[in-house]
Amino acid sequence: MYEVVLRSDCDRACWDAAADTFTSAWAWHRSELLNARSQWLRTEDHSFCVRDRSRSDQIVAIVPLVVVRPRFLNACVGGHFESTGGPALSSELPRRSLKKVQEIIQANIRSLAISLKVRRCDFSSAPLVPQLLSIDRPFPNPMCYFGVKDTSTQSWVLSIRERALEGLWNGLEHRSRKQIKKAERNGLTADIVVPNSNICDQYYDLHIRTCMRNSISPHPKAYFQSLFSEVADAGLCKSCVVRDHVNLLSIQNFLIYKNTALYWTVASHEDALKLCANDYGMWKSIQHFSEAGLEYLECGEAFPSAPNGKLKGLNDFKKSFGGELYPYYRGKIVYQPVLEGVLEILRQFRSGGAAT
Repeated sequence: MYEVVLRSDCDRACWDAAADTFTSAWAWHRSELLNARSQWLRTEDHSFCVRDRSRSDQIVAIVPLVVVRPRFLNACVGGHFESTGGPALSSELPRRSLKKVQEIIQANIRSLAISLKVRRCDFSSAPLVPQLLSIDRPFPNPMCYFGVKDTSTQSWVLSIRERALEGLWNGLEHRSRKQIKKAERNGLTADIVVPNSNICDQYYDLHIRTCMRNSISPHPKAYFQSLFSEVADAGLCKSCVVRDHVNLLSIQNFLIYKNTALYWTVASHEDALKLCANDYGMWKSIQHFSEAGLEYLECGEAFPSAPNGKLKGLNDFKKSFGGELYPYYRGKIVYQPVLEGVLEILRQFRSGGAAT
């Protein structure tokens, strides 16, 4: 009755139609984002769908899934799966069929993990999926039906639709309003645009500089070229470009889908912080999304218990725009517990006791 089909063998229009229709799916399920994710180093796409052969091969579930190989010792430790967005199933499935499809998905991921020597699978569910935004009661982790161990966290989400522009301004923390006013005194300007190849070149230059300042490895340029062409052409991305009188200070990218937006990636000039470019860009983007009629803006994963350091700074920035804490459901399945346990100890040791 049901069959598993790799995304590469599935009609793209049918796959994306399912992503657009399913209330448990968000932008991470779209072909454009999966194609872009495949541009990361040591990453292979193994996404699949489940089709109902008794109903003209109608897609009843889509599962974004990539395997990420380690930089070293792949033959010894293997890679891990990432399912950003997690399995998305049709809300029209009867209860008995729903359970059957869930079992098929779980069994197929396990089969792939064995054949590819994958040691674990990390799942996440986007806080902006319609299914989660519409609930008004306690709601379990959607991944609990797939045998995962809960590793959920939280994210700052701003409700735009319920506030006029004045209300959004008043909802900003004092720190943020102060930064925005300072940016205005500094003569900053912000343009909200659909990104293109020209902006991609500018963004990548800033991305390299940002990575150098933070001692992290940059993504391949092909990844951003995919974002600023295929993803942007599909209407799934907008960029806020902030400048002063001399320099391009920052480019903030927002993922747009199902009348919601996610603060996605940012790259900035060395002077952006002191000139308050990122605060200013966020406020101008909030204004733009409000005027466009969007309902929610996710500002990013929250770290409310961080006492100090980089995580506290990130949390304070995201919190300052007036959002509320929403569940960010996550989970994982470990297929090689001994090996994964050893690697986790090594990760904690390398990071000075903080898990990565």
